[in-house]
Amino acid sequence: MPVIDIVLDLPDRQPKILLDLDDRHTNERTIADWIRGGRFYEPDVSLALTRLVREGDCVVDIGANAGFFTILLGALTGPSGRVLSVEPGADNLERLRNNIALNGFSHVTVLDRPLSDAEGRVSFFINSDDSGGNALWDPGRFPANERSRATPVAHSLQATTLGTAVVEAGLQVPRLIKIDTEGAEQRILTGAGALLRDRRVPYVIAELHEFGLEQMGGSQAGLRGLMEGFGYATFLLNHDGSLPKLIPAGTAIRANHFPNLLFSTPDAVASGWPEEQVQVRLP
Repeated sequence: MPVIDIVLDLPDRQPKILLDLDDRHTNERTIADWIRGGRFYEPDVSLALTRLVREGDCVVDIGANAGFFTILLGALTGPSGRVLSVEPGADNLERLRNNIALNGFSHVTVLDRPLSDAEGRVSFFINSDDSGGNALWDPGRFPANERSRATPVAHSLQATTLGTAVVEAGLQVPRLIKIDTEGAEQRILTGAGALLRDRRVPYVIAELHEFGLEQMGGSQAGLRGLMEGFGYATFLLNHDGSLPKLIPAGTAIRANHFPNLLFSTPDAVASGWPEEQVQVRLP
């Protein structure tokens, strides 16, 4: 399909990003369909990024897939910023690197190794139903993944930790970390080391994939408890980009989809959403 161009309408500038996507791949077709419909892909995450990431920032995109969020972050940070894009899936790497080159983003660094809570060999599974669902657990266990169940594919890869990856890439402490790894989020954040101490990273966005978390020995309570232990509150991102909803520590999230969480503090969230419009409909 032709290269898609998107103009970002930011308060201080209007950068354009380019995306080369292939409709023959489920994950890329999904991204393209959102854009062709005149909307951001995963608008809850995209709209949050446009509010929280500034020119010159250092950010990390873990589970970069074909590169939509990496390219969006590359445009938001600009050439004075840095983006670390983590994608170990060989089926996605060529598209990711092509999109980075297409936009001329020399400030984006790709890491093609999986992240976990410790260094060592791991089994990285290819999702034959949707390459947006590659994981550190067998995706054939997920009820809808019939092809993955019939023909499991796994590669032995050398994992590293988030803390090590940031240091080896020569990055400063990131302003924002975005993670979408089909349930490995808890392990990856466990391996962040000193990055999360004293909430040095103001914003962490992570998908809540409870099935995947369970396959990795984690849980919603475990993920949120880990972040609460570092001093982060849990917020739920909204698809309309409005002020994220604060979820109290004792309140479990129940959803019929995989929601995206923002781990931050009320003060840091307020800097991204300095006002909230409220409309009341009277009877």
